[in-house]
Amino acid sequence: MAQLLIRLLKITASAFLFLLWLALFLSIIQHIQSRRYTFMPPQPFTGNYLYNPYTGADTVWRKCNFHAHTHAWGGLTDGRSNEAPDLINKYRQMGYDVACISDYHSINPQQDTASGYFIPVYEHGYNLFKAHRLVLGANKVSFFDISLWHNLHDRQYLLERLQPDAKVLAVAHPKFGGGHHLEDFTRLTGYQLMEVLNHYRLSDKYWDMALSAGKPVWIIGNDDNHNIAKPDETGVKWTMIAANQLQTDTLLNHLKRGFAYGVSGKNGQNDIYLKQFRTDSLTLYIETDVPALEIKLIGQNGQQKMLAQNTPTITYTFAPDDTYIRAEISSPACKLYLNPVVRYNGIQQPENKFTAQHYPAATWLMRAALLLLLTAGTAGAILAYKRLWRTKVVVFS
Repeated sequence: MAQLLIRLLKITASAFLFLLWLALFLSIIQHIQSRRYTFMPPQPFTGNYLYNPYTGADTVWRKCNFHAHTHAWGGLTDGRSNEAPDLINKYRQMGYDVACISDYHSINPQQDTASGYFIPVYEHGYNLFKAHRLVLGANKVSFFDISLWHNLHDRQYLLERLQPDAKVLAVAHPKFGGGHHLEDFTRLTGYQLMEVLNHYRLSDKYWDMALSAGKPVWIIGNDDNHNIAKPDETGVKWTMIAANQLQTDTLLNHLKRGFAYGVSGKNGQNDIYLKQFRTDSLTLYIETDVPALEIKLIGQNGQQKMLAQNTPTITYTFAPDDTYIRAEISSPACKLYLNPVVRYNGIQQPENKFTAQHYPAATWLMRAALLLLLTAGTAGAILAYKRLWRTKVVVFS
Protein backbone atom coordinates (compact mmCIF):
# COMPACT_ATOMS: atom_id res chain seq x y z
CA MET A 1 0.00 0.00 0.00
CA ALA A 2 2.83 2.38 0.90
CA GLN A 3 4.62 1.64 -2.37
CA LEU A 4 1.44 2.38 -4.31
CA LEU A 5 1.06 5.70 -2.48
CA ILE A 6 4.67 6.62 -3.27
CA ARG A 7 4.13 5.78 -6.93
CA LEU A 8 1.02 7.98 -7.04
CA LEU A 9 2.97 10.84 -5.45
CA LYS A 10 5.70 10.47 -8.07
CA ILE A 11 3.13 10.47 -10.87
CA THR A 12 1.57 13.62 -9.40
CA ALA A 13 4.96 15.31 -9.10
CA SER A 14 5.82 14.29 -12.67
CA ALA A 15 2.55 15.77 -13.95
CA PHE A 16 3.20 19.00 -12.06
CA LEU A 17 6.74 19.15 -13.45
CA PHE A 18 5.39 18.64 -16.97
CA LEU A 19 2.82 21.41 -16.53
CA LEU A 20 5.52 23.80 -15.35
CA TRP A 21 7.63 22.97 -18.39
CA LEU A 22 4.62 23.29 -20.69
CA ALA A 23 3.81 26.75 -19.28
CA LEU A 24 7.42 27.79 -19.88
CA PHE A 25 7.39 26.35 -23.40
CA LEU A 26 4.12 28.00 -24.44
CA SER A 27 5.09 31.33 -22.90
CA ILE A 28 8.44 31.40 -24.68
CA ILE A 29 6.88 30.36 -28.00
CA GLN A 30 4.53 33.35 -27.65
CA HIS A 31 7.19 35.81 -26.46
CA ILE A 32 9.63 34.82 -29.17
CA GLN A 33 7.23 36.17 -31.79
CA SER A 34 7.18 39.60 -30.15
CA ARG A 35 9.43 42.51 -31.07
CA ARG A 36 11.52 45.15 -29.39
CA TYR A 37 11.08 48.80 -30.31
CA THR A 38 12.53 52.24 -29.96
CA PHE A 39 9.84 54.69 -28.88
CA MET A 40 9.47 58.35 -29.65
CA PRO A 41 9.87 60.44 -26.47
CA PRO A 42 6.65 62.01 -25.13
CA GLN A 43 5.84 65.23 -26.97
CA PRO A 44 2.92 67.25 -25.56
CA PHE A 45 0.57 68.86 -28.06
CA THR A 46 1.90 72.07 -29.58
CA GLY A 47 0.71 74.59 -32.15
CA ASN A 48 -1.06 77.90 -32.51
CA TYR A 49 -4.39 76.32 -33.44
CA LEU A 50 -6.97 74.24 -31.60
CA TYR A 51 -8.23 70.95 -32.98
CA ASN A 52 -11.89 70.65 -32.05
CA PRO A 53 -13.00 67.01 -32.42
CA TYR A 54 -16.63 68.07 -32.66
CA THR A 55 -16.23 70.38 -35.65
CA GLY A 56 -18.47 69.10 -38.44
CA ALA A 57 -20.15 66.52 -36.21
CA ASP A 58 -23.65 65.32 -37.09
CA THR A 59 -26.59 66.60 -35.10
CA VAL A 60 -28.19 63.29 -34.06
CA TRP A 61 -26.67 61.60 -31.00
CA ARG A 62 -26.73 57.80 -30.77
CA LYS A 63 -26.48 55.86 -27.53
CA CYS A 64 -24.06 52.95 -27.92
CA ASN A 65 -22.49 50.04 -26.06
CA PHE A 66 -19.67 48.17 -27.79
CA HIS A 67 -18.54 45.85 -24.98
CA ALA A 68 -20.77 43.06 -23.67
CA HIS A 69 -20.40 39.30 -23.37
CA THR A 70 -22.71 36.38 -24.07
CA HIS A 71 -22.60 32.61 -23.79
CA ALA A 72 -19.58 31.59 -25.86
CA TRP A 73 -16.95 28.87 -26.11
CA GLY A 74 -19.27 26.34 -24.49
CA GLY A 75 -19.72 28.53 -21.43
CA LEU A 76 -16.01 28.56 -20.59
CA THR A 77 -15.80 32.36 -20.66
CA ASP A 78 -17.51 34.83 -18.33
CA GLY A 79 -20.74 35.85 -20.04
CA ARG A 80 -22.42 32.48 -19.85
CA SER A 81 -25.43 34.06 -18.11
CA ASN A 82 -26.27 36.16 -21.19
CA GLU A 83 -27.96 34.91 -24.33
CA ALA A 84 -27.53 37.21 -27.32
CA PRO A 85 -31.25 37.95 -28.00
CA ASP A 86 -31.87 38.73 -24.31
CA LEU A 87 -28.88 41.05 -24.14
CA ILE A 88 -29.88 42.94 -27.27
CA ASN A 89 -33.48 43.28 -26.08
CA LYS A 90 -32.30 44.60 -22.71
CA TYR A 91 -30.30 47.37 -24.34
CA ARG A 92 -33.12 48.19 -26.75
CA GLN A 93 -35.44 48.60 -23.75
CA MET A 94 -32.99 51.10 -22.25
CA GLY A 95 -33.10 53.18 -25.43
CA TYR A 96 -29.78 52.19 -26.98
CA ASP A 97 -29.32 52.66 -30.71
CA VAL A 98 -26.28 50.37 -30.87
CA ALA A 99 -25.84 47.21 -28.78
CA CYS A 100 -22.78 45.19 -29.74
CA ILE A 101 -21.60 41.81 -28.53
CA SER A 102 -17.86 41.56 -27.94
CA ASP A 103 -17.20 37.97 -26.94
CA TYR A 104 -13.62 36.92 -26.30
CA HIS A 105 -11.91 36.09 -29.59
CA SER A 106 -15.23 35.53 -31.32
CA ILE A 107 -17.42 37.69 -33.57
CA ASN A 108 -21.00 36.94 -32.60
CA PRO A 109 -23.27 36.68 -35.67
CA GLN A 110 -26.44 37.22 -33.60
CA GLN A 111 -26.05 40.97 -33.26
CA ASP A 112 -29.13 42.98 -34.09
CA THR A 113 -29.17 43.95 -37.77
CA ALA A 114 -32.72 45.34 -37.80
CA SER A 115 -31.41 48.90 -38.03
CA GLY A 116 -29.31 48.11 -41.09
CA TYR A 117 -25.87 47.92 -39.50
CA PHE A 118 -23.60 45.22 -38.15
CA ILE A 119 -20.40 46.03 -36.30
CA PRO A 120 -18.07 43.05 -36.00
CA VAL A 121 -16.31 43.45 -32.67
CA TYR A 122 -14.53 41.17 -30.25
CA GLU A 123 -12.45 41.46 -27.11
CA HIS A 124 -8.86 40.40 -27.64
CA GLY A 125 -6.76 39.03 -24.81
CA TYR A 126 -6.51 35.97 -22.58
CA ASN A 127 -3.38 36.97 -20.69
CA LEU A 128 -3.01 36.70 -16.94
CA PHE A 129 -3.17 40.43 -16.15
CA LYS A 130 -6.07 41.41 -18.45
CA ALA A 131 -4.23 43.62 -20.94
CA HIS A 132 -7.13 43.51 -23.39
CA ARG A 133 -8.16 45.33 -26.54
CA LEU A 134 -11.46 45.91 -28.33
CA VAL A 135 -11.20 45.24 -32.05
CA LEU A 136 -14.00 47.12 -33.84
CA GLY A 137 -14.81 46.58 -37.50
CA ALA A 138 -12.77 43.39 -37.36
CA ASN A 139 -12.02 41.56 -40.61
CA LYS A 140 -11.03 38.42 -38.75
CA VAL A 141 -10.20 37.21 -35.24
CA SER A 142 -6.64 37.00 -34.00
CA PHE A 143 -6.06 34.19 -31.50
CA PHE A 144 -2.50 35.17 -30.69
CA ASP A 145 -1.71 36.64 -27.28
CA ILE A 146 1.14 36.56 -24.79
CA SER A 147 -0.38 34.71 -21.87
CA LEU A 148 1.85 35.33 -18.89
CA TRP A 149 4.15 38.26 -18.26
CA HIS A 150 3.96 41.35 -20.47
CA ASN A 151 6.13 44.39 -20.93
CA LEU A 152 5.70 47.61 -22.87
CA HIS A 153 7.23 46.14 -26.03
CA ASP A 154 4.87 43.16 -25.97
CA ARG A 155 1.84 45.40 -25.56
CA GLN A 156 3.02 47.54 -28.48
CA TYR A 157 3.57 44.43 -30.59
CA LEU A 158 0.03 43.22 -29.97
CA LEU A 159 -1.37 46.57 -31.10
CA GLU A 160 0.79 46.43 -34.23
CA ARG A 161 -0.33 42.90 -34.95
CA LEU A 162 -4.04 43.75 -34.61
CA GLN A 163 -3.95 46.94 -36.69
CA PRO A 164 -4.32 45.44 -40.19
CA ASP A 165 -7.58 43.67 -39.35
CA ALA A 166 -9.28 46.44 -37.35
CA LYS A 167 -11.02 49.59 -38.53
CA VAL A 168 -10.83 50.98 -35.00
CA LEU A 169 -8.67 49.72 -32.14
CA ALA A 170 -9.37 50.49 -28.48
CA VAL A 171 -7.37 49.72 -25.36
CA ALA A 172 -9.90 48.09 -23.02
CA HIS A 173 -10.18 48.92 -19.29
CA PRO A 174 -6.48 49.87 -18.87
CA LYS A 175 -6.75 50.27 -15.09
CA PHE A 176 -8.28 46.83 -14.58
CA GLY A 177 -6.14 43.81 -13.70
CA GLY A 178 -2.71 45.42 -13.81
CA GLY A 179 -2.16 44.59 -17.47
CA HIS A 180 -1.19 48.17 -18.30
CA HIS A 181 0.95 50.64 -16.41
CA LEU A 182 0.29 54.37 -16.39
CA GLU A 183 3.68 55.03 -17.99
CA ASP A 184 2.79 52.78 -20.95
CA PHE A 185 0.59 55.49 -22.34
CA THR A 186 3.42 57.96 -22.73
CA ARG A 187 4.80 55.56 -25.37
CA LEU A 188 2.11 53.31 -26.85
CA THR A 189 0.84 54.24 -30.31
CA GLY A 190 -1.28 52.68 -33.03
CA TYR A 191 -4.66 52.71 -31.30
CA GLN A 192 -7.45 55.28 -31.64
CA LEU A 193 -9.62 54.85 -28.54
CA MET A 194 -9.28 54.23 -24.84
CA GLU A 195 -12.06 52.59 -22.84
CA VAL A 196 -11.96 55.23 -20.11
CA LEU A 197 -15.38 54.20 -18.80
CA ASN A 198 -15.98 50.56 -17.87
CA HIS A 199 -18.04 49.18 -15.00
CA TYR A 200 -14.91 47.58 -13.51
CA ARG A 201 -12.72 50.68 -13.42
CA LEU A 202 -12.52 54.39 -14.30
CA SER A 203 -9.32 54.94 -16.31
CA ASP A 204 -9.29 58.73 -16.59
CA LYS A 205 -5.73 59.00 -15.23
CA TYR A 206 -4.52 56.69 -17.99
CA TRP A 207 -6.29 58.88 -20.54
CA ASP A 208 -4.67 62.02 -19.17
CA MET A 209 -1.29 60.29 -19.27
CA ALA A 210 -1.72 59.59 -23.00
CA LEU A 211 -3.04 63.08 -23.74
CA SER A 212 -0.27 64.74 -21.75
CA ALA A 213 2.25 62.83 -23.87
CA GLY A 214 0.69 64.22 -27.05
CA LYS A 215 -1.28 61.10 -28.02
CA PRO A 216 -4.64 62.11 -29.57
CA VAL A 217 -6.72 59.29 -28.12
CA TRP A 218 -10.52 59.56 -28.05
CA ILE A 219 -12.88 58.19 -25.43
CA ILE A 220 -15.13 55.18 -25.52
CA GLY A 221 -17.40 54.14 -22.66
CA ASN A 222 -18.89 50.66 -22.26
CA ASP A 223 -20.58 48.50 -19.67
CA ASP A 224 -18.35 45.48 -20.29
CA ASN A 225 -21.45 43.55 -19.32
CA HIS A 226 -21.20 39.90 -18.28
CA ASN A 227 -24.66 39.53 -16.72
CA ILE A 228 -27.66 41.66 -17.72
CA ALA A 229 -29.39 40.70 -14.46
CA LYS A 230 -26.88 42.82 -12.54
CA PRO A 231 -27.87 46.51 -12.46
CA ASP A 232 -24.36 47.63 -11.51
CA GLU A 233 -23.00 46.50 -14.88
CA THR A 234 -25.96 47.12 -17.18
CA GLY A 235 -26.63 50.59 -18.59
CA VAL A 236 -23.98 52.24 -16.40
CA LYS A 237 -21.33 53.30 -18.98
CA TRP A 238 -22.02 54.20 -22.58
CA THR A 239 -20.88 56.21 -25.59
CA MET A 240 -22.84 58.94 -27.36
CA ILE A 241 -21.87 59.21 -31.04
CA ALA A 242 -22.91 62.01 -33.38
CA ALA A 243 -24.23 60.09 -36.38
CA ASN A 244 -27.21 61.02 -38.54
CA GLN A 245 -27.07 57.59 -40.18
CA LEU A 246 -26.97 54.27 -38.31
CA GLN A 247 -24.41 52.72 -40.62
CA THR A 248 -21.36 50.69 -39.68
CA ASP A 249 -18.80 52.84 -41.48
CA THR A 250 -20.39 56.06 -40.21
CA LEU A 251 -20.34 54.93 -36.59
CA LEU A 252 -16.77 53.67 -36.72
CA ASN A 253 -15.43 56.66 -38.64
CA HIS A 254 -17.09 59.07 -36.21
CA LEU A 255 -15.58 57.23 -33.26
CA LYS A 256 -12.22 57.49 -34.98
CA ARG A 257 -12.65 61.23 -35.56
CA GLY A 258 -13.74 61.96 -32.00
CA PHE A 259 -17.42 62.73 -32.72
CA ALA A 260 -18.37 61.14 -29.39
CA TYR A 261 -18.38 61.45 -25.63
CA GLY A 262 -18.62 58.98 -22.76
CA VAL A 263 -21.35 58.85 -20.12
CA SER A 264 -21.48 57.32 -16.65
CA GLY A 265 -24.94 56.85 -15.15
CA LYS A 266 -27.68 54.32 -14.41
CA ASN A 267 -30.14 52.41 -16.59
CA GLY A 268 -28.74 54.12 -19.68
CA GLN A 269 -30.55 57.35 -18.81
CA ASN A 270 -29.23 60.79 -19.77
CA ASP A 271 -30.67 63.85 -18.06
CA ILE A 272 -28.18 66.19 -19.74
CA TYR A 273 -26.82 66.41 -23.27
CA LEU A 274 -24.09 68.30 -25.08
CA LYS A 275 -25.68 71.17 -27.01
CA GLN A 276 -22.69 73.17 -28.29
CA PHE A 277 -18.95 72.67 -28.38
CA ARG A 278 -17.07 75.25 -30.36
CA THR A 279 -13.70 76.94 -30.54
CA ASP A 280 -12.79 80.43 -31.68
CA SER A 281 -9.07 81.05 -32.04
CA LEU A 282 -7.75 79.80 -28.67
CA THR A 283 -11.07 80.03 -26.82
CA LEU A 284 -13.31 77.08 -26.01
CA TYR A 285 -17.07 77.35 -25.44
CA ILE A 286 -19.24 74.49 -24.14
CA GLU A 287 -23.00 74.50 -23.64
CA THR A 288 -25.38 71.82 -22.36
CA ASP A 289 -29.12 71.60 -22.92
CA VAL A 290 -29.88 72.08 -19.19
CA PRO A 291 -27.81 73.57 -16.35
CA ALA A 292 -25.09 71.22 -15.09
CA LEU A 293 -24.30 70.74 -11.42
CA GLU A 294 -20.70 71.40 -12.39
CA ILE A 295 -18.47 71.62 -15.43
CA LYS A 296 -14.85 70.78 -14.77
CA LEU A 297 -12.06 71.49 -17.25
CA ILE A 298 -8.95 69.31 -17.06
CA GLY A 299 -5.62 69.85 -18.80
CA GLN A 300 -1.97 68.81 -18.93
CA ASN A 301 -1.04 66.11 -16.39
CA GLY A 302 -4.67 65.80 -15.32
CA GLN A 303 -4.71 69.18 -13.58
CA GLN A 304 -8.01 70.95 -13.02
CA LYS A 305 -7.99 74.23 -14.93
CA MET A 306 -11.47 75.60 -14.26
CA LEU A 307 -14.68 74.75 -12.42
CA ALA A 308 -18.14 76.20 -13.04
CA GLN A 309 -21.21 75.24 -11.02
CA ASN A 310 -24.96 75.37 -11.64
CA THR A 311 -24.61 76.62 -15.20
CA PRO A 312 -25.20 75.30 -18.72
CA THR A 313 -22.14 77.08 -20.18
CA ILE A 314 -18.42 77.49 -19.70
CA THR A 315 -15.84 79.53 -21.62
CA TYR A 316 -12.10 79.06 -21.39
CA THR A 317 -9.15 80.62 -23.21
CA PHE A 318 -6.03 78.51 -23.57
CA ALA A 319 -3.02 79.72 -21.61
CA PRO A 320 0.44 79.40 -23.23
CA ASP A 321 1.17 76.25 -21.21
CA ASP A 322 -2.16 74.54 -22.00
CA THR A 323 -1.68 71.64 -24.41
CA TYR A 324 -5.17 70.16 -24.25
CA ILE A 325 -8.42 70.70 -22.38
CA ARG A 326 -11.15 68.15 -21.77
CA ALA A 327 -14.43 68.58 -19.90
CA GLU A 328 -16.32 66.54 -17.32
CA ILE A 329 -19.95 67.60 -16.92
CA SER A 330 -21.97 66.40 -13.92
CA SER A 331 -25.74 66.30 -13.51
CA PRO A 332 -28.00 64.65 -10.90
CA ALA A 333 -28.26 61.42 -12.93
CA CYS A 334 -25.09 61.10 -14.98
CA LYS A 335 -21.67 62.44 -15.88
CA LEU A 336 -20.38 63.31 -19.35
CA TYR A 337 -16.74 62.91 -20.36
CA LEU A 338 -16.05 64.97 -23.48
CA ASN A 339 -13.23 64.44 -25.93
CA PRO A 340 -10.35 66.91 -25.61
CA VAL A 341 -9.52 70.00 -27.60
CA VAL A 342 -5.81 69.80 -28.43
CA ARG A 343 -3.22 72.14 -29.85
CA TYR A 344 -2.04 71.38 -33.40
CA ASN A 345 -0.46 72.99 -36.46
CA GLY A 346 -3.75 73.85 -38.14
CA ILE A 347 -3.08 71.55 -41.10
CA GLN A 348 -3.00 67.85 -40.26
CA GLN A 349 -5.68 66.19 -38.15
CA PRO A 350 -4.06 64.75 -35.00
CA GLU A 351 -3.90 60.95 -35.06
CA ASN A 352 -2.28 58.40 -32.79
CA LYS A 353 -0.40 56.75 -35.64
CA PHE A 354 1.94 53.84 -35.06
CA THR A 355 5.34 55.48 -34.58
CA ALA A 356 7.35 52.86 -32.66
CA GLN A 357 10.37 51.69 -34.64
CA HIS A 358 11.31 48.02 -34.75
CA TYR A 359 14.74 47.43 -33.18
CA PRO A 360 15.99 44.23 -34.89
CA ALA A 361 19.19 43.78 -32.83
CA ALA A 362 17.29 43.94 -29.54
CA THR A 363 14.60 41.64 -30.95
CA TRP A 364 17.07 38.93 -31.92
CA LEU A 365 18.95 39.27 -28.65
CA MET A 366 15.67 38.80 -26.78
CA ARG A 367 14.85 35.73 -28.88
CA ALA A 368 18.27 34.19 -28.32
CA ALA A 369 17.95 34.70 -24.56
CA LEU A 370 14.51 33.07 -24.57
CA LEU A 371 15.81 30.05 -26.51
CA LEU A 372 18.62 29.65 -23.99
CA LEU A 373 16.07 29.86 -21.18
CA LEU A 374 13.91 27.22 -22.86
CA THR A 375 16.93 24.95 -23.37
CA ALA A 376 17.98 25.33 -19.74
CA GLY A 377 14.43 24.83 -18.51
CA THR A 378 13.98 21.70 -20.61
CA ALA A 379 17.28 20.24 -19.42
CA GLY A 380 16.38 21.03 -15.82
CA ALA A 381 12.96 19.42 -16.17
CA ILE A 382 14.44 16.23 -17.67
CA LEU A 383 17.05 16.03 -14.92
CA ALA A 384 14.44 16.55 -12.21
CA TYR A 385 12.22 13.87 -13.76
CA LYS A 386 15.05 11.34 -13.86
CA ARG A 387 16.06 12.04 -10.27
CA LEU A 388 12.46 11.74 -9.14
CA TRP A 389 12.06 8.23 -10.54
CA ARG A 390 15.53 7.06 -9.58
CA THR A 391 15.02 8.00 -5.96
CA LYS A 392 14.16 5.01 -3.85
CA VAL A 393 12.11 5.46 -0.73
CA VAL A 394 12.56 2.98 2.10
CA VAL A 395 9.35 2.17 3.90
CA PHE A 396 9.65 0.91 7.47
CA SER A 397 6.93 -1.37 8.71
